[in-house]
Amino acid sequence: MNIPVANSEPSAEARSLNGSYQIYGGSLADMQAPSAADAHVSFRFKGRSASDLFDSIGPDIKKQDACSGAAGYRERRRGHLLCVRTKEDGPTCYLGLDLRKGKSDAGAVC
Repeated sequence: MNIPVANSEPSAEARSLNGSYQIYGGSLADMQAPSAADAHVSFRFKGRSASDLFDSIGPDIKKQDACSGAAGYRERRRGHLLCVRTKEDGPTCYLGLDLRKGKSDAGAVC
């Protein structure tokens, strides 16, 4: 299934990612060094990859449920995928994985 993305033709082609990741133990709010029993990864995507994800998971969530009430702040969530768009920074998406359980996890703290 090809998901139409704004400003591009639907495609199943692989595209490059622009982002970063952080491996940690504990929780997102209280990160510690990862251990053999406790390791997670948080991915942050920027640029076109974040824009494509943001556009594909719409619509925006209700303002009262968003992480910020700042002017120009937009937020979309699906499961553990969180994408935000601001006028200053453009789109950013977050996704996490529990590396021991192999399951998706939150990638950012609200």
